[in-house]
Amino acid sequence: MKIVVDANLFASGLIKPNSNPGKILDLIKHNQLELILSPSVIREIKRILLYPRLQKYHRKTAQEIDAYFEDVLMFAWIVEGKEAVNVISDDPSDNKYLACAYEGEADYIVSGDHHLLDIEAYKGIKILNAKSFLNVWENLPDPPH
Repeated sequence: MKIVVDANLFASGLIKPNSNPGKILDLIKHNQLELILSPSVIREIKRILLYPRLQKYHRKTAQEIDAYFEDVLMFAWIVEGKEAVNVISDDPSDNKYLACAYEGEADYIVSGDHHLLDIEAYKGIKILNAKSFLNVWENLPDPPH
């Protein structure tokens, strides 16, 4: 199963590894989910993880975040990020997640962002919050745990 995870869920998962976002990142690290990223999504995730207000919670230096991200990239499929998408007008920067998911033929986008969640689906790609995604995952006929 291929998924795109938004930057805020990365931050939540790093700060609280036992949270729902943390569980999703753990599934990715154990090759049970295929993470799809694009250059613009990667830049946003790194930028958010370096916010001083978040760094005081996860307590990682820029070098530690780079190392963490190198681990994540080992499990990710990187798409070019060239697809032009203009669906979300209230926060156009969120369109990069739709483009990444479409290019990578994702099954789901997992997000806590209401701009994405309000759409519910994009070109057959379902958009769910972390809890709803984990419910789907747990209820698969034969989840590869």
